[in-house]
Amino acid sequence: MACELFAAKLLAPYFGTSLYIWAAVLGLTLGGLTIGYFVGGKLSKAYHQKPELLYSILILAGALLAIMPYSSHMIMNAMSDSSLSTGAIFSLLIYMVPPLSLMGMVSPVIINLVTKEASSSGNSAGNVYAISTLGGILFTFLMGFYVIPNYGIKMPSLISGLLLAFFPIISLLTKGKFKVLIFAIPLFIMSMTFKSNSEFSDEYQILYESEGILGQIKVVDHPAYEFTADNRPGRALIVNNTLQSYASLNENLEYSIWEWSHYYPAAASIFPPKSRVLLLGLGGGTLIKQLNRLSFDVDVVEIDERVGKVCKQFFGVDPDLDIIIDDARHYIRTTQNTYDIIIYDTFLGESVPEHLLTKEGIQDAQKILKSDGMIMSNFYGFINGEAGYAARSVLKTYEAAEMNTNILATPGDEESRNLIFLASKNQLTFDELSFQEGRSDTIKNIKKLFIDRKTIDMADSEILRDNKPKLSKLYAKAAMSWKSSYNQYYKKHFKLD
Repeated sequence: MACELFAAKLLAPYFGTSLYIWAAVLGLTLGGLTIGYFVGGKLSKAYHQKPELLYSILILAGALLAIMPYSSHMIMNAMSDSSLSTGAIFSLLIYMVPPLSLMGMVSPVIINLVTKEASSSGNSAGNVYAISTLGGILFTFLMGFYVIPNYGIKMPSLISGLLLAFFPIISLLTKGKFKVLIFAIPLFIMSMTFKSNSEFSDEYQILYESEGILGQIKVVDHPAYEFTADNRPGRALIVNNTLQSYASLNENLEYSIWEWSHYYPAAASIFPPKSRVLLLGLGGGTLIKQLNRLSFDVDVVEIDERVGKVCKQFFGVDPDLDIIIDDARHYIRTTQNTYDIIIYDTFLGESVPEHLLTKEGIQDAQKILKSDGMIMSNFYGFINGEAGYAARSVLKTYEAAEMNTNILATPGDEESRNLIFLASKNQLTFDELSFQEGRSDTIKNIKKLFIDRKTIDMADSEILRDNKPKLSKLYAKAAMSWKSSYNQYYKKHFKLD
């Protein structure tokens, strides 16, 4: 189970954390174990009552587990030009399936060793699988809730591999069996000395890096951002190799380099100061600063505790800001507070917060939204064709929840813009805006950026429901293309060691 968790987290910076990635991890985990069970059964028959077989399997499995961070980066860097599904599956076949197959061999070999009579084989098998499953449960909780969030992947992977191999190595040494060590020891030495091949080039400065619940987080100072007209330098919050937030270093981190983000406070400025706002997702702190400049009373919910610490340390967010650590939907369902504005800023790279955008999720939010309040949710820029199917379905879902909904399309083509859904129980007017940020005069007249509802063909759209989560599938093609473009951008700026 530790191997499976390590593998999924190692995939995230290159291929994301979407449903398709987890399906690949789970499917190939079962595939690796299947191979192991089969081969282990054959070997236990060929080497009946041979403890050395078990020791050799454990040592090799531990060695491959220990070098997983090294082997995964090599193969995923080579596969980053592939589609997400192809790259993820092929990478897992190389660095995850071999150690898992070896671990799968362990159970049939142990059963063979502890079974003396055919009549006791069932009991032996039951005990072995019960103990191994219990160990898997405990290790899953330990790794998922404590070890990986606090210590990342490299060191826990190395220690797990060493623990797996330590006693078998001692047993083989005492028996004078050295052959398997010829292969295993160099792998352990490699794992203790390797350096990741995904570091940025020297012109980039990495201020922070860690692994945790959202995956890999980095704070990086970029010398210049090539997608802005003036190549402004910025400080980036990068989650799984995707720019999550990008603050301008020329403006003391007060403003985002991305123009689309300035339209959020413009739309929200129709509400008066002291309005109660729920911000779901902190990111790099861009929105909380904008909402503070509007003098709103803001509650912030963030699922990853590291994000709050990073924002306060590196992005100039108020160190006294109270951040609620919780899942957005869970907070919505359990809070007793009511809000004038609810803002969804919970996108994680190519993954969309589909549990928030189902009809039931929107209805949950309506319960804590004041009668004249508004829900704002960010989305990718596609509204037409196959790539826009997901956005059209989100629109249909808001309307099914009886919300008056406008779609603000920030300037630019569909690939480079963002859509901001503005949904309210009652019809709101956006004629009087009191907020100006950035250099675009369109912020003062956002109504001209609203997409004409009559131009959107809704014939093929569908209502998103909790019991039929399809948003990831609907947006899969666009999301994969979008994630691949980020891989290509960062690949240009990596240096290989």
